Amino acid sequence: MHQERYYTFVGIFVVGALCLMIFAARFLYKEYLVARHDTYVMFFQGSLTGLKVTSKVTYRGVKIGEVKLIEIAENKDKTEVEIPVYVDFYVARTYGAKYHPVDILIKKGYAATVTQTNFLTGDAEIALIPSKKSTEKFTNKKSFYNQYPVFPTVENKKTTSLTDALTSVKTTLNTINNLLQSKEVAQVIKQTKAMADSIEKLANNLDLNTPPFIAYFTQALTQFSKAANSFENLTDYLARHPESLLRGKA
Repeated sequence: MHQERYYTFVGIFVVGALCLMIFAARFLYKEYLVARHDTYVMFFQGSLTGLKVTSKVTYRGVKIGEVKLIEIAENKDKTEVEIPVYVDFYVARTYGAKYHPVDILIKKGYAATVTQTNFLTGDAEIALIPSKKSTEKFTNKKSFYNQYPVFPTVENKKTTSLTDALTSVKTTLNTINNLLQSKEVAQVIKQTKAMADSIEKLANNLDLNTPPFIAYFTQALTQFSKAANSFENLTDYLARHPESLLRGKA
């Protein structure tokens, strides 16, 4: 009876030890993963269009982190709304040593800005760029938000969206169409056509047996007449199809 109780206690002890080992391994692995990331908070003044969780954070064109969380909050005075963007940086780790490359970038004057990378989908990313004008002072003393250090940012540059580009193209085509259909251009076309007809008649009336100089002059008049007719055809086509300036003639 005592022996059975002994084996029971031993079994309970072994199972408990295994459970503790599993929980400890999971905890250490989680801490290891957390230790490989440095989390910073960014506050941007411009538009955040296209920015989302998992958006890339790049430095010199290489992904060095990603957006972890975007939330809405209020400032300390409770008078304005803020949008803190939490970013995880991938930081190298070795046993017994911890590096702080992000702090080095801050001290060197780097700041974050939102850039639109995909013209069609509108997806955006955060790029770290050198800047002398940022929302944070470059000092050894960090500022914190919710126990996370704040990374300096600069005002986002306005990017041209697909809608803006199409609007600009439409405006350009309308301007060209109005120009080609104006009275001034129509008058120039008529005068050019009349001049071309006169030159062609003059060239035809000249004697082919004239000296070489006159022959060359006659040939030049003929070429000028053809060029004038080609110009007339071109302006007429553009007046009917101004969009061909962008996509070419079908």
